[in-house]
Amino acid sequence: MMVAAGFLFDFLTPLGVAAGVIYTIAVLCTIWADKPVAAYNYATAGTVLTVLGFLLFHEAGINEWIIVTNRGLTVLALWSFAFMVYRQKNIQISLEQKQNELAAIQENTVDGMITINAAGTILSYNRACRTIFGYSAEEAIGQNVKFLMPDPDHSAHDSYLKNYHSTGQKKIIGIGREVRGLRKDGTTFPLHLSVSEVRVGGQVLFSGIVRDISEKKRAEAERERYIEDLSRSNRDLDDFAYVASHDLRAPLRVIDNASTWLAEDLADVLDEDSRESLQLLRSRVARMDRLLDDLLEYSRIGRKSDHRYQQLMQGDVLMQEVLMLVDQPDGFTIRIDPAFKNIQLVNMPLKQIFANLISNAVKHSESGTGTVDVTLQDAGRNWIFSVADDGPGIEPRYHQQIFKMFQTLKSRDRVEGSGMGLSIVQKHVQQAGGTISVHSAAGEGCEFRFTWPKQQLATTGGT
Repeated sequence: MMVAAGFLFDFLTPLGVAAGVIYTIAVLCTIWADKPVAAYNYATAGTVLTVLGFLLFHEAGINEWIIVTNRGLTVLALWSFAFMVYRQKNIQISLEQKQNELAAIQENTVDGMITINAAGTILSYNRACRTIFGYSAEEAIGQNVKFLMPDPDHSAHDSYLKNYHSTGQKKIIGIGREVRGLRKDGTTFPLHLSVSEVRVGGQVLFSGIVRDISEKKRAEAERERYIEDLSRSNRDLDDFAYVASHDLRAPLRVIDNASTWLAEDLADVLDEDSRESLQLLRSRVARMDRLLDDLLEYSRIGRKSDHRYQQLMQGDVLMQEVLMLVDQPDGFTIRIDPAFKNIQLVNMPLKQIFANLISNAVKHSESGTGTVDVTLQDAGRNWIFSVADDGPGIEPRYHQQIFKMFQTLKSRDRVEGSGMGLSIVQKHVQQAGGTISVHSAAGEGCEFRFTWPKQQLATTGGT
């Protein structure tokens, strides 16, 4: 419409009049158009009409150079304005897109976001806030933010802002902290609040991010309860270990002593069956005594304060002490990897772990002869230790069972033991942050392989 009006004006006025200014106004008006390209469209139309007006209405020889110059400047002005409008329109659209993106992010973030001005009036209030506090955006925007706070913060918030504006002293700006929030239904709840300050066009604004931490607090309380229950359970376990170590041993000693006295006092009158029965009784008492020792040891893993759990030893020296603890038959060969002399290891519990695994290999040998190889491998952050024998082996279906408490694959009358040795070994290894596995098949020997974190070498043990 404006372009047509410009052409009509050009038609009705002499050629020397700068009628092309109407076309530039039309180009400038495209700043309100939906698309930036409208400026170029209007500039094109204005150019065509400017040239057409000159061709249709000019008279040769009458100030022709002035008219041509006028028309040329008009075209130049059209495209200059068109370029500026096009560029400004693109900037405007880009800003609007970014504002929409920021608004969408703010609206849909999982945390509540509130913006207030210097007086504490709420300017923006996103969807998460509506869920957290229960107020709609219409109810919240325009209100003082203190209406979302219970006392004493509600009463003191105005003075907080006033103090900050007068002194510039920051108490919570840039620092996250826990506060109490007030819901629409009047209930209070814990919030994590972080506040930042921004300046927009000379105006001070405060942006707050709030997160409802009610579930976190409930989880923390639940965790504390579990910790207390675990501590109580550990105390009960300590009490049980004490009872097992002392009170249960007392009757065992009485039984052992009484059976010994009976065997001595009635040696002349007891027959062979009676003597074997008494011997069996004493062996069962000894087995029960070892079982109580192992129970006590198992219950204390990870809670000892023995200095040996901090004592570092040269690896080959440690293995020499291990071999002194093992009842090694004459027909058995135990070979220790020479690499042990190049490393340092903690005295305990590694001494007990190696002693248990080597003794296990010796004890379960059916021929009474064999070879046990103890080796190590550097695996970066861990050592990988291996205790391998050439004994009868273990069927794969029993590989998990052997680590359970009181589990044995052979009758205790054939192989003496409490059935807790491997359970103790596994718990020690896991307590240190390592893993243990068995690699074996029936008739093919057995290898126990466990990892031991190097950072645990000087820290494993007591608390």
